[in-house]
Amino acid sequence: MYEDETFNVGAGGYTFRVRVEADDSMGAPWEEHDGHGEVSGWTTRDKRPGEIVLSSDRWSKRYYDVQASMKIARRDGWGLGDDDRAALVKSLAEKRVVRKATYHVENGIRQDKVETVELPGRDPAKPLTRGEITAEAVRRDFEYLRRWCADQWHWVGLVVELLDGEGESVGGVSDSLWGMESGRDDYLQETAQGMADGLAAGLQREARERMYWNARDVETV
Repeated sequence: MYEDETFNVGAGGYTFRVRVEADDSMGAPWEEHDGHGEVSGWTTRDKRPGEIVLSSDRWSKRYYDVQASMKIARRDGWGLGDDDRAALVKSLAEKRVVRKATYHVENGIRQDKVETVELPGRDPAKPLTRGEITAEAVRRDFEYLRRWCADQWHWVGLVVELLDGEGESVGGVSDSLWGMESGRDDYLQETAQGMADGLAAGLQREARERMYWNARDVETV
């Protein structure tokens, strides 16, 4: 369950309260926005080739179709930012430890054996291929959607409202923005600060207009 949060920001000599509230009007990310892979509806069928389980609820499951998503990613040119590219190169360059099953026949009896083998990583100086970038973009998309399904992030809205000297809300001076991703605290605070700056600028503009017309003995509302 998401719990609302509040914090204050200042702008233009004013103080604003910011409420971060759950946005229950938003649905699944792949339904709300383009740029995601292929996701099934809730179903009790077995997974098909190329699918992996995205979420489950008792006997029902949602599947993420990796094969179909790779086609979408190639078609739409999914990519990675510089930081994500660097992280991928580092990951691929690390040595991998895999389990290798072998067997031999001794006295006519098959003897199975599992060995642990260390494989060298990819040359970090070698440029990433289009296929590696696409595969990583699809993996990240799956993880992003999986985290939403697991309630590890939520849709939220920002409500910014002006406070008076007693810390009480001033009616009629507020702004809101919805459909944002929880957990991105720096981004949410930066966005809230921008909203507060906009409200402060409007208040200052209104104050200047009142002063202008009051100087000319014109009553303003």
